Amino acid sequence: MNPLKRKQKVVATIDLPGVPEGTEGKILVSNGIEWFRYWVDFDNGAKLGRVDHEDVVKVEDWEQFQIDRMNAENEPEATDESVAEEDTADTGSSGGNEHGVPEHLLERSKAARERLGA
Repeated sequence: MNPLKRKQKVVATIDLPGVPEGTEGKILVSNGIEWFRYWVDFDNGAKLGRVDHEDVVKVEDWEQFQIDRMNAENEPEATDESVAEEDTADTGSSGGNEHGVPEHLLERSKAARERLGA
């Protein structure tokens, strides 16, 4: 994820306080190291601080963002059953228990508890 730079033109990707989705604006201040956030001057007159990186996109990327979001909504989501089947398959292949702890470590812990009388 590349941070946006000062004076870049952006579009709101969600409804923000006083700013409807699709409103264009300009980055006034860009800050953050791991969590990028911005002060944005929107075209409708609203100035917002602490706008999250996920809540804006460059003007030139706005159309592609909408297409990607629509495609993501149309993709089938993983059901609980398929996730459970994947978890079971992962556990069985590693030789561990339901928590994914390898059997030799469980045996080592059991032997240590016996030695200590716990």
